[in-house]
Amino acid sequence: MAVLSGNHQQITDYLTRIGIPVPFPMKYVYCYIFRTREEIILIDVGFPTTDAKQYWEEVFEELSINPTDISKIILTHFHPDHSGLISWMQQKTGAHVYMSKEEAKMIKTVFGGSTKQAEATYELFQKHAVPEPLLTKVKENVLFLSNKVNPLPEINNFNESQLDSPDGRWAVHKYSGHAEGHLCFYHESQKIMLIGDVVLNRITPNISLWPNSDQNPLASYFSTLHCLVDQDIRIAYPAHGTPIENLAQRAKEIIVHHKERLANILTILETNQVAFEVTEKLFHHKKLTDHQWRFAIAETLAHLEYLVESERIHKISTNGTFQYKL
Repeated sequence: MAVLSGNHQQITDYLTRIGIPVPFPMKYVYCYIFRTREEIILIDVGFPTTDAKQYWEEVFEELSINPTDISKIILTHFHPDHSGLISWMQQKTGAHVYMSKEEAKMIKTVFGGSTKQAEATYELFQKHAVPEPLLTKVKENVLFLSNKVNPLPEINNFNESQLDSPDGRWAVHKYSGHAEGHLCFYHESQKIMLIGDVVLNRITPNISLWPNSDQNPLASYFSTLHCLVDQDIRIAYPAHGTPIENLAQRAKEIIVHHKERLANILTILETNQVAFEVTEKLFHHKKLTDHQWRFAIAETLAHLEYLVESERIHKISTNGTFQYKL
């Protein structure tokens, strides 16, 4: 694999993996420039920062790409480290923007300029005994990210089943769990997958329960992982971190991780029965920011609801607060 100056790599003659800087611990989100026989496509764009815009400008110059030659932008999912720069990029390129129908709905709900998702998250967390001032800080965090991303360009549903490249077909796959309609791309003859956030190499993707989305995301994610165990994939390129050369093994490791988390929660529920207390126990060894608390609580809820739907625990409401019992 040839490495160009800067943090980008040629996967094939027509496919370039671009590491765009993000202001989060993973440091980069990997996006793609995909040259088909007839057009140039961008897959994901990054988070809206000055550094990200400058890096894209340098990439276009080094690769001798006129941005207006880009005709299509595909966003794998709505999370802001992947989609946040979409307004700037769409204006720069004039390209049409596409997402799965599930993710198009979510990006409009979360980042479309209303306070609906922030208010719904506040109400959800309140029902699970999240205290003030954390409750308000979580709401403010959602609003902050929404304001960073909007206004949105027109978002079209991506309905194609494949991308045609100079050396064969890339099948479009849609996986749930990390996001409800996450798009991935699989080269059937070379057995390469652009896997986004579905599986990561050294950390586990966040599997969270949010309003207006999949209400049993962990069950969906287990289905995704079992599907990937059975896929014939030589190498997978994730959106964060290094490529994955044994995807089936990594998927199995993540399955074990979540099963261990479920077992740990069952032990915690012997003495703690509201989601926020369970979250505190699960993450007691970490010093979390307000942003990280939001994800920790939502991931705990995903595991608790999986146990409820599996009929391994019970969920009851007492005076407007949910409790979970063995």
